[in-house]
Amino acid sequence: MSNIDVGIDFGITNSDIVTKSGKNLSFKSQKSEKNIHLSLNSILKNLQKDSKIKNVFVTGGRHLDLPNNFDGLNVIKKNEVDCIGSGARKLSLLDSNFLVLSCGSGTACVAHQNKISKHLGGTGLGGGTIRGLCKLTIGIDDPEEIDELSRKGSQIGDYSLKDVVSGPIGNLPEDSIAVHLGNIDMMDKLKKEDICRSIIYLVATNIARLAATAALAAKLKEVVVVGRSPNYYLYKEILTKWIEFSGLEVIFPDNGEFSTALGALED
Repeated sequence: MSNIDVGIDFGITNSDIVTKSGKNLSFKSQKSEKNIHLSLNSILKNLQKDSKIKNVFVTGGRHLDLPNNFDGLNVIKKNEVDCIGSGARKLSLLDSNFLVLSCGSGTACVAHQNKISKHLGGTGLGGGTIRGLCKLTIGIDDPEEIDELSRKGSQIGDYSLKDVVSGPIGNLPEDSIAVHLGNIDMMDKLKKEDICRSIIYLVATNIARLAATAALAAKLKEVVVVGRSPNYYLYKEILTKWIEFSGLEVIFPDNGEFSTALGALED
């Protein structure tokens, strides 16, 4: 039975877990309970089947509500912004300063400069918005199904620049969205595929522009994208397009959805 340290990032939907044994890291995720004490208990019980836990590092959610000792284990609470930055640095292998775009149920922008993380702002738009709007409009909230549908859809419900002004504006290309889901005449003709596509476009486009604005304002040239929302193929494509459009480099590290949990464990 191996000895492990555990880093946990409690999210609204999923709790992400990174375990460390020596130099070896392991990644896993499980559904979050509404009560964070129940979530922690479930996670620890599962891990203790095969390992002996030394320390537990927690962040995210309502982690400050947890006791410092849980079932005989030390519980070390970590600042979420610091964890976002340090986890992204570890996964991206960057030595330079950069912006972290943390894409969860909502979205946060964190500047990581000289190994110090600073929250620059964020938005309530995120993966939770995509699932919520899809549930509201077509009764589907499964991310894999939404992803599959979005790849097949059109954007007949949106207005592009070429639809409303006959071409580009400034340096924006003519296929830029002028009004998300603004083509009212087409609302009754939209298929599930079209709705999923337009919803992801709405969320991802605005997040990409927020990230680019934050990075440029902080004079950062690289954007490291972490979190679970980039698992949507279209979401990742849109972020890449619009962040690069602003002259910035965008990086999607492997295991990005576990970045914050790793940051809790590493620092």
